[in-house]
Amino acid sequence: MIFRTASDGETELLGGYLFCRLAGRYRTFLLYGDMGSGKTTFVRGFVRAAGYEGVRSPTFTMVTVYPTRYGPVHHVDLYRLLGEEDFYTLGLLDVLGRDIVVVEWAERLPTDVEGVRVRFRTLSEEEREVEVSLP
Repeated sequence: MIFRTASDGETELLGGYLFCRLAGRYRTFLLYGDMGSGKTTFVRGFVRAAGYEGVRSPTFTMVTVYPTRYGPVHHVDLYRLLGEEDFYTLGLLDVLGRDIVVVEWAERLPTDVEGVRVRFRTLSEEEREVEVSLP
């Protein structure tokens, strides 16, 4: 599936839409894209649809857990991941498949993880192309 968004608001709406359509069936969402391509904006809408406001980029903490009415949503940002050892200290392998996990910079995962793949491509300052591939 390929979507086009023309603003941050539309990218957030897409995140909410995909939460509503897919989070009941899939637990892991792997986000790919360059800096500023809309990944965190998408997550903001995704987590808002789960019932939590106030999503921020977890770049400095790498993992933020949001309590939602659907259980915890783990928002992971691997931009600052230094290596495989760092990944294993995050404890993600314990929650993958159990809780909802959204991983920004998924291309930095040191191990193969199955999940919904969401690829962001910047078309212009406001426009994005978002390709969603199911496992």
